[in-house]
Amino acid sequence: MIDSQSKKRRLVSKVLAVIGVILLTADTINTFTSQDGLGFLNLADRQSGISLGISSIILLIASFGIGYGLKTKLVTLLLISGGLLLAISKIIEPVFELNLYLALALPYVYISLIILGFVIFGLGSWRLFKKI
Repeated sequence: MIDSQSKKRRLVSKVLAVIGVILLTADTINTFTSQDGLGFLNLADRQSGISLGISSIILLIASFGIGYGLKTKLVTLLLISGGLLLAISKIIEPVFELNLYLALALPYVYISLIILGFVIFGLGSWRLFKKI
């Protein structure tokens, strides 16, 4: 019974991490393709950030929580890559004049997203060094 629960938790953790990284990648691509208004998903930066970006952060953190204490290399890899994708994309977006509203009008939210990216990266790195 315990082994069955571990397998279910491992599967749920993997699925959440995969979906989280897919949403985060879609949000990032949408942001970088929305220089003239709407991105490839036909969403503005604000719309994709709220619907895709926030949900991807929640899914990645939930994946870590559900998979806590289980050996899942995929989740570890996705947490590291998802955290780096979030942090680095938010750092370089203003260079390309993207998401300037968020960066200039709401700097505390913008900085919080960068910090959350590094936190997610840290959670994945912690799993890597703990060999979980």
